[in-house]
Amino acid sequence: MTSQERLAFLLDIGGLDYKAAASVAGVSPLTIKSYRKPSSGRNVPETILLPIQRHVFERLSAIATAAGYELQPAA
Repeated sequence: MTSQERLAFLLDIGGLDYKAAASVAGVSPLTIKSYRKPSSGRNVPETILLPIQRHVFERLSAIATAAGYELQPAA
């Protein structure tokens, strides 16, 4: 999965639009939008992906916990 595919996946499963993702990553919404466009030579920096990934995982964990599931780290 390319970094652009990872970004698209995280935005989709996290229910984030460009503005929300930009706020989480500390960048401009136009930056997120430009990285979302397909490109063979342009990679999304980890400094943008990691905060978004962390936000999405925290949100999914909160949903699972609210549904009564007990989450534990993988062994």
